[in-house]
Amino acid sequence: MKPKIILAILIVIAIFIRFYNLDHTARFTRDESSDLVSMKNIYLHHKITLVGPMDEGGIEVFSSLTYYLFLPFAIIFNFDPMSTAYAAAFYGSLTIFLLAFLFRKTRWSYLTFILCIVFTPLLVASRWAWNPYLVPLWKVLALLALYSTIPYQYVITGIFMGLTIHQHWYSVFTVAAIIPIIYFIHHKIKYIFQYSIGVVITLIPFILFDIRHPPGLFFSRMIYFSPLASSHQSVPYLLNFYHNTLGIFNYFSGSQQIFGIITLIFTLLILVFHRTKNNLWLLPLLFQVVGVSITHSSYQDHYLIPAGVFYLFWLHQNQKNNLTKFLTILLIIFNLTNVFRLLSFSDWTSNIQAQKQITSFIARYQQHDTSFNLVVLQSPDNTTKGLRFKDQLALRNVFTKDTTEYQKINTLYIISYQHDWKKLVADPAYELTNFRHPQPDSIQPISGSDWIVYRVKL
Repeated sequence: MKPKIILAILIVIAIFIRFYNLDHTARFTRDESSDLVSMKNIYLHHKITLVGPMDEGGIEVFSSLTYYLFLPFAIIFNFDPMSTAYAAAFYGSLTIFLLAFLFRKTRWSYLTFILCIVFTPLLVASRWAWNPYLVPLWKVLALLALYSTIPYQYVITGIFMGLTIHQHWYSVFTVAAIIPIIYFIHHKIKYIFQYSIGVVITLIPFILFDIRHPPGLFFSRMIYFSPLASSHQSVPYLLNFYHNTLGIFNYFSGSQQIFGIITLIFTLLILVFHRTKNNLWLLPLLFQVVGVSITHSSYQDHYLIPAGVFYLFWLHQNQKNNLTKFLTILLIIFNLTNVFRLLSFSDWTSNIQAQKQITSFIARYQQHDTSFNLVVLQSPDNTTKGLRFKDQLALRNVFTKDTTEYQKINTLYIISYQHDWKKLVADPAYELTNFRHPQPDSIQPISGSDWIVYRVKL
């Protein structure tokens, strides 16, 4: 079979597993629902803004770049919850296509490309419409620019790397790691200067915004509101480094601890016995782990995802080494064990179809009646206010009363995993105060899930 046909088949497989079963497995919680509401507001009011997603505490603020990347899909699919899931799958597929192009420009290897297709961080990124998971796309574009002959290639590389900071602040560590790589490869300061110009260009909007809106939302919060993991104590830093090192290799090997330990051991063996300039491509991983260990006290997969593409590129650049080939084969096997779970596992954080059924049931009754509210009780979802459901209703122009007005409504929707009404109504939640005695006038089991919705009227 011709190599081009094999490559085409692999790309089709990659696209398939990124779109397969999205409506039941793509994550969609409050972050994603509030982002979709923000995108609709941008579209309806034509208000261009730099302010994008925020963390749950409202402390960390990110660029709105994610909104503008997802907005065309939201418009095409009429701001359906699936729209951003399709966007994530599209950009995830585009990342794989660009990796194929990158590998063909350097030294082609079927092994590393197959690993890219099943690599857990890239597969998760294509099924989760969240700003950190667009980072790999910009990293691949940066590598393509770096290995191109286009004019101002280092400036453009810097721009692409700088855009990863728009997706998440913790990308700054891998952005910094490129500087020593450029120096050790070319030994020319002017290339570092050009790269730095590109990065600074992408940061200018943040600087201008903070100057015009004191005390600022971006740099001021990054500096003053991001607590260090532990102030002036080396032992917690070392513990964080230990946990983050194990965590990142677990993540790279399909989220299995034993696989992660094996991957770490083989990575170290390659570093010791295969000394080459290509090992510089592990610097972004080192910078990311060290940086996150200093600035954050808990491990999260998405804090370390900026290093994923560079680890794949390191494997790719070392494919002439037999030990690297063996590690790549192991990683393919390890990650394959996780693919089925990612394509089939559905719970309260995903299953968009179930969420749409819930909001459709409520919207059918409340399209013209705003004297209602909803509450989520006795379920794995601990956000009892049901904000993601309220966001989805708002996208349909159906609006609940405020969270402080549960005593001023005539209809309450109780969303739960509890199918026994007597046990549910005994819940001490204050939202039920006025609704414990009336019987539900409508009960809607949600197909394909454990959810059930009770409609209670006074």
